[in-house]
Amino acid sequence: MFKKPNFGSELQKENGTLVEAQREQSTPHFGRRSFLKRIGLGGTALLPAAGWLASETTSKADQGQDHGGLDRGDAAILRFLAAAEILETDLWQQYNELALGNEAFQTGLFALDGDMPSYVNQNTRDEFSHQDFINAYLASKGSRPVSLERFRTLPSSQATGSNKTAKRLTNLMNLTVDTSWYTRYRSTGNPDLGDSFPQIVNLVNVPAIPNGDLTIGGDDIQVIANTAGFHFATIEQGGSSLYDSMLPKATSVEVLRIIAAIGGSEIQHFEVWQDKAGNAPPVPLATGARFPTLPHSPDQTPNGIDPADPIDTNQIMPRPCKFISTKLPLCAVIRPTSTANAGAVAAATGLTKSGLFSGQSNAFFEFLFELAAEADVV
Repeated sequence: MFKKPNFGSELQKENGTLVEAQREQSTPHFGRRSFLKRIGLGGTALLPAAGWLASETTSKADQGQDHGGLDRGDAAILRFLAAAEILETDLWQQYNELALGNEAFQTGLFALDGDMPSYVNQNTRDEFSHQDFINAYLASKGSRPVSLERFRTLPSSQATGSNKTAKRLTNLMNLTVDTSWYTRYRSTGNPDLGDSFPQIVNLVNVPAIPNGDLTIGGDDIQVIANTAGFHFATIEQGGSSLYDSMLPKATSVEVLRIIAAIGGSEIQHFEVWQDKAGNAPPVPLATGARFPTLPHSPDQTPNGIDPADPIDTNQIMPRPCKFISTKLPLCAVIRPTSTANAGAVAAATGLTKSGLFSGQSNAFFEFLFELAAEADVV
């Protein structure tokens, strides 16, 4: 049954609660170089984090204290995490509006699970709380909170349920969704030890939300809903790795608590979404927009599957994998967690390559990657 919008008070605010008028000033550690030159966007591949950070590394001893007594490195970590949470809030708010206010999109999500709209609403609520808490904590320590309001320029979906006149930070219309997490978490491999993983579904330059009203139950809207379901998990597994990569860098016990606690909720989100993504129904080629049949568990497949390669949809717990050293026993862990593969620059690069920021200005990328660089060199 179609659920009408029922936003909590915090979800009624298009810009959340971060409406700082103060413009962020450049930090003294990194000059504002051109983002396009820095990571080669447009014509060349994005550089890995270690490549251009090597010459910029500043030791903690040299960084000293930030204003208000918060370690400068801890403040840099929290500033990037605040920016990441603001961006997550923006994309989840768009999903939330349509999951609760667009009957066709909601029906498509129901095919994955009957509680999907409710879970989207809860995830959105959590992201608002994360962005608000981290910025408030920074301010309470005399450190500058983060605002991205000046970059809120992208158009909204024009589908029923969306706030059509709102300006967004993120673009959900032309995504390339990395679905390699599906095979990664069902493998004994670990990206931090050099392993790579195939996509379980190829989702390239596709919409994750409708931009107009589509037929309820039609193939087009189901492909969009399936894409959204996988994108939900892609975002949250990235957040899980990002927070984990920051834990060894923090110095304050209180900041460690913040990173561990919020990172734990990212893991909870991912576990829900990877379970639901596995329920995405196949879509025939009737409209030219096909979504493949996902692997099933052995008792659902006539010939079963190799138990040594549990790739089926029911395997949602992280399979034990290589960790720290190949000489040690396999261990069920979040992966990746290294700075190179899961740090701030890696996260910002992955989101950029996915098309999430299509249409954003060079100033946005410069600001985002400056925050990321400072967080990574702590």
